[in-house]
Amino acid sequence: MSTVVNKEENLVEHYDVLGNLKDDFRNSNLFVLVASKVTGNYVVDIGCGGAFFGSVLLARGKHVVGLEPSEGMREMAKRFNPEVKVIAGDAEEVDVLVEEPVETVVMLDVLEHIEKDAEQIEKIGSILKTGGEFIFVVPCHPFLYGERDKQVGHYRRYSSKMLRKILENNGFRIEYLRHWNVLGFLPYLISEKILRRPLESKLRRETKAGTFSVMVQKGLNFWFSQIENNFDFGFGLSIIGVARKVQI
Repeated sequence: MSTVVNKEENLVEHYDVLGNLKDDFRNSNLFVLVASKVTGNYVVDIGCGGAFFGSVLLARGKHVVGLEPSEGMREMAKRFNPEVKVIAGDAEEVDVLVEEPVETVVMLDVLEHIEKDAEQIEKIGSILKTGGEFIFVVPCHPFLYGERDKQVGHYRRYSSKMLRKILENNGFRIEYLRHWNVLGFLPYLISEKILRRPLESKLRRETKAGTFSVMVQKGLNFWFSQIENNFDFGFGLSIIGVARKVQI
């Protein structure tokens, strides 16, 4: 139990410091890219956290409902993004909590936390309209699975082949699949597989002079917004995908 509490406390503290994500070069740019793939008007964001992505969708005119099990993250959503409707519940309860078919379901860095991911995808299909879209971001390259994955509660890292199989077996057709965050690949590989220690993510929020300079911050934002978001290098730390429900 204490391990679960510490994971939640660390997550809440991390996003509490980030606030509106203007200093988090990773998520701020990821959200822009993923939001550009959302075509449905009614979106359910499973594991929405502090509703930061939900606020991006609201600004684009989408109707958003977030689903979040963590009380700490729901409180953060109320403080930072009160305009986003967030309801309490686990991802596994989505087929019960969402009563009407929707056009889009989003899971950003969530599916890897679900032990029975095939059952989760089946439930997502049950709440989507035929032709509806499932948009996801997951950690990739199973060989990279290490201590940090264990610490944050990941059951697995995915390959493109794994994703195609599990989605197609549950009534989806993949329309878009790409790798993302090539910049973090080498540091993660060295940290996890050579040094055998978890890669710290605190650099994403270190903005004080002497720890994370303004120039570096601007450089990283340029890389992600202008290069990373526009080119798929075939590898990286994450996979972004869009799958369409085809089974009636």
